[in-house]
Amino acid sequence: MTQSATFPMVHPLTFIQNPLIRHLADDPYWTVSDDNKRPVNARLLLDTGKVYNVKFDREWPLVTLLDLDADPNLQAVNRAYRLRARENRVIAIDIEPNAPEHMKQEALEFPAHFTELSKNGGIHLLIRVPDDLINQENQYMFDELSVFKEPVPKPEDLTEKPRGAHFEVLFNDHFVTFTKRMLTHKPCVDYNQDPEAKKKLAHFLEGIVQMDKQRKKDRELAKQYRIGIMKSIIDEEKEKAIESFISIKPFEEAKEQAESRNVSDFGGDSSRYEMSVANGLAFHTIRLHKLAKDTLSFKQVAEALTEQDLAYAIYMLLKEIVPYREKHDETRDGLPWLLFTAKRAYEYVKAQNAKRGKK
Repeated sequence: MTQSATFPMVHPLTFIQNPLIRHLADDPYWTVSDDNKRPVNARLLLDTGKVYNVKFDREWPLVTLLDLDADPNLQAVNRAYRLRARENRVIAIDIEPNAPEHMKQEALEFPAHFTELSKNGGIHLLIRVPDDLINQENQYMFDELSVFKEPVPKPEDLTEKPRGAHFEVLFNDHFVTFTKRMLTHKPCVDYNQDPEAKKKLAHFLEGIVQMDKQRKKDRELAKQYRIGIMKSIIDEEKEKAIESFISIKPFEEAKEQAESRNVSDFGGDSSRYEMSVANGLAFHTIRLHKLAKDTLSFKQVAEALTEQDLAYAIYMLLKEIVPYREKHDETRDGLPWLLFTAKRAYEYVKAQNAKRGKK
């Protein structure tokens, strides 16, 4: 009997009963994938029944898991979730079908919150990493990485083709497609109640940090190059247009609200404070951009601004409002800290607006 026959696709109600899946169900980051594992625009699929690939340049294309489950036509269809470990510490481990059997067996036994079989004999694990296992050594993975892929050694015989990676770990801005062939008999781990399981996860995280050392060095060099050319992303003329936009009178209220917040309101946590300010500014920026496009005197300026420009507008406001600290000199994903924060805020508010059905 094949693995797929042993573990058939479960009903959506069984899938959502998994504690971690249920925890993520309200996130507007769900969709389904086509036969080639390409995520589709879930909003258009639900509204029109037509299939289009996901694009993030217009209306937010993702929905909640509850939205998908409410459509009976999607009952026997896969589910896909866009990972964002930088916000919720949820990662996916993807064991490839070509992995050795002993590795697959280890994966099946590895303490995880969710385990399932892929279509072709691989294994998917979904894990919410406890905060106390995230440290200075591995923090960058959760904040910056999209995917960690197992480094593959070059074959001794140079004429021989290198094998494919046996596994990868997905962190951010990457879709994991669930077949729903879940191992319902395997218990959902509770790391707080199982020290041995927590130790196994800590050891795994230490292992991938070690494997990533050389690639991390290479990425740092590439980041420095990107920072050097960042000025060319927003040219002088565009920066003036953005400044003109954020100088319109309605932004005064947004600035006043932002300035009324203080880091002490967040228990001294500067990152939480900055994220809260950025989210507030993003809300006003998106709202005022829509209003400006319908206002004759600001229409031309507003219509020329892209989503990237709006994130940059939030960045400019943040620099003006939040007190400087050394972390602002750091980079995340090749961007200055506050620009990275502004980009996250823009994406978050846009997703929340989509969740509430705002057009």
